[in-house]
Amino acid sequence: MTDSGQPPNQKFEAEDELDYLFANASPNPNREGCPSRDELVRVSRHQKPMGDPVYLHIVRCSPCFQEMRGLQQAAARGRAARKWALVAVAAVVALIAGGSWWVLRSLRTTDVAVVATTIDLRPFTVMRGDTQSPPPASIVIPRGRLDATIVLPLGAEPGSYEVRLLDDAPSIRAQATGEAEIRDSMTTLHTTLDAATLSAGAYYLEVRRVGGEWRRVPAQVP
Repeated sequence: MTDSGQPPNQKFEAEDELDYLFANASPNPNREGCPSRDELVRVSRHQKPMGDPVYLHIVRCSPCFQEMRGLQQAAARGRAARKWALVAVAAVVALIAGGSWWVLRSLRTTDVAVVATTIDLRPFTVMRGDTQSPPPASIVIPRGRLDATIVLPLGAEPGSYEVRLLDDAPSIRAQATGEAEIRDSMTTLHTTLDAATLSAGAYYLEVRRVGGEWRRVPAQVP
């Protein structure tokens, strides 16, 4: 047998009393008669028969015992690391799958047909001295991404407008801006309003010229 020329494995850690005993009972600072590292590797992997003289040397040489056990412990750590790597890969795959589902769901959510609709607010024009007329019926807001043409109440001025749709809370459920202009003697606002995710029920539509006061009308999503 030849001197391995290798120092004891510094990653060795005594796991029990036997490890501690054999790792310290037989110092061999000059590494006399030590087997090669390849032989220690084979012993650590149980690739040599139990009657091989290397085993007897290892139990009588603390440095070789430490090196052999260090190899075994490093292999065990490697197996554990591979196990956790597989767990990590599985987690990443799950995240990717979940992310793909979320993206596809988002695409399905945003891939909503554009609905062209006209909302006529002229019946809500407030006439001076008119206290007898019954209130107009709620306007109907279709569900979808609305390409909305809003005919503003009589007397509304052209310019920049804000539009929002509120629930009973009231919380803003959709909002938009647009430019109003006079067309065929009517002040008309064109804007896009996202009502795709609204539930059926009662709402309020509010409109105002930027810097002005909100005008509220009852609305209904069928």
